Amino acid sequence: MKISALAFVSILLLTALGAFALAQQAQNKEDLPRLIGELGWSLPTPVQQKREQEQHPGLTLRIDTDVVTIDLIATDKNGNYLRDLRADEFELFEDGKAKKVDFFSVSDESTLTRPLAVVFALDTSGSLRPEETVTLRDAALRFTTLLKGESVFAAMAFNYNVKILQGFTEDPRRIEQAFAKLERFEGSTRIYDALDRAVTMLERNAPRLRKGRQVRRVIVVITDGFDSASMIDRRELIRRANVAGVTVYSMTLPSYMLSATPSHERVITPLDAARIVFATGGRDFAADTRDFTPIFKALAEEIHASYALGFYPEQRDGQYHQLKVRTLRPGIQLRANRTGYQAPAK
Repeated sequence: MKISALAFVSILLLTALGAFALAQQAQNKEDLPRLIGELGWSLPTPVQQKREQEQHPGLTLRIDTDVVTIDLIATDKNGNYLRDLRADEFELFEDGKAKKVDFFSVSDESTLTRPLAVVFALDTSGSLRPEETVTLRDAALRFTTLLKGESVFAAMAFNYNVKILQGFTEDPRRIEQAFAKLERFEGSTRIYDALDRAVTMLERNAPRLRKGRQVRRVIVVITDGFDSASMIDRRELIRRANVAGVTVYSMTLPSYMLSATPSHERVITPLDAARIVFATGGRDFAADTRDFTPIFKALAEEIHASYALGFYPEQRDGQYHQLKVRTLRPGIQLRANRTGYQAPAK
C-alpha cells in the first residue's frame, strides 16, 4: 500500500501529538512510571524521582531526542553476564562530576527492551572465501530471528571500496539476498573506513525510535582484522562512534588466526590494537567459518544481557564531554558503548 508524503507527515504529526498528550497526562509521579514503561524505560529510584520533582515542579516528560543513552554489559570475574543489577547500583560521572541518571532499563533473556539497528559489515578482501558466505548468511538470518521486536538491519561489503549492499530493512531475507550477490573477494582492506561509513548510516538512515522506543545502534564487522588502506584516523572513528552511541562487535576470521604458541590463540590484530571494539563497549568473537551460528547466538545472548542508562544533558555548549559509569557492587566489570557525548548547542 502506497502512502503519499502528505499522509505520511500527517501520521508522524499525529504520533507526536499522541506522545505529547501522554506526557501532559503525567503530571504526577503516579502517572510517570506507566508512561516511561510505554517508552521502554523505567525510573531509577524513588529518591531520584523526588529530586527531579523538587527541581522541576509540575513534572512532565520531555519527548525529544536530547536523551543521552549509555548501553552497558556487566560481567563477573569469570565473564558470566549479570542481569540483576539495580539502578541504584550504578554511578554516572560527566567530566569527573557525579551525574544523575534519569532513566534505566535492562533487557532479559527472552525479550529486548529496545529494538536494534544493525549494520553487517563484511570484509571481501580475500579474508572470506565465496563458499563460506553461504554459512555466514544462514547464520546471520538465524541471528535476526533471535532478536525479536522492531529491529532493522542493513548490510555492506568492503575491500578497497566500501559498498552498501542493502539499506535498513525489517525483512531479514533481504540481508540474506544481499550476501548471496557477493562474487568478487579480492583487494586491499579498508576496515576503519567501512566502520566510519556504517556509523554514518546509523546516524543518517536508521530510525531513532520504533513504536516509541529508542533504537540501539550496533555494527557487526566480519573480518580478519588487518587494515591496509583506510584513510580515517582511528581516534576520530572512536569519537564519531561514541557521539553516535554505536557499539561495534567484531567476528575475527580464522584465515589469519596465526599464533606462535601451541594454544592456537590468535595474534593481536590491528583492529584489536586500535581498541575500537573496546572503546565502544563491544566484544570480539573468534569465528569458525564452518559454522557462524554459535557466534551469532553468543552475540544475541550478549545483547539480551544489556543495561541502558539515560540522562538529559545539562550542558548546551556543543562540546564533547567525558562519561564514565561504575557500579557499587564489587567484583563487577562493566563495558560501556561510549566514553563521552557531544552536548547539544544552544
